[in-house]
Amino acid sequence: VVDMQNAFLSDEGSMNKGGMDITELKKTVLPVRRLIDGCRSADVPIIFTRYVLRADYKNAGLRSVRRARFKEINSLVMGTWDSELDPRMDQRLEDYVLDKTRYSSFYNTSLEDILRGLDVDTLIICGVTTEICVESTIRDAYFRDFKIIVPKDAVAAMDIDCHKGTLATIEYGFGSVMTSAKLINDLLGIAARL
Repeated sequence: VVDMQNAFLSDEGSMNKGGMDITELKKTVLPVRRLIDGCRSADVPIIFTRYVLRADYKNAGLRSVRRARFKEINSLVMGTWDSELDPRMDQRLEDYVLDKTRYSSFYNTSLEDILRGLDVDTLIICGVTTEICVESTIRDAYFRDFKIIVPKDAVAAMDIDCHKGTLATIEYGFGSVMTSAKLINDLLGIAARL
């Protein structure tokens, strides 16, 4: 579950305050939450990522240049409400929460170690934003030989054309794209047979 944080999903969050239109991002909350619930029912582990940065942005890399105005409003600063997971995600003690400082959830995190420890071969990747953090994570997962499933209604971008283009690219070269409802049905069907 990629970056389902207050920064991206709340009108009080830094993306909206920084002038970005989060309308499409907010539409993912219910599908992502239903997917999380379905995964829990099927005993699929939940891994949340959070994009978090130091207050001085010393670990922000090029983001401090490309998104300089966001430093001024403390966007995604570690330990702030802005960087926390949206409470509607219902994060629980048994879930994994990984903090990252770059778009990919694999970059300088223990994600691959966790997945290998869980003996995972397939990832369901949802969250925001489709063409940035979600896609970066998908590409890095694919390069590590994980199979990819993307629930198309549980990912979003601020720009609908970027979203659609990225989903087409994912389906063409990296994995399967389907609705979250179909995915949940498939998961529950598999779990019932076990």
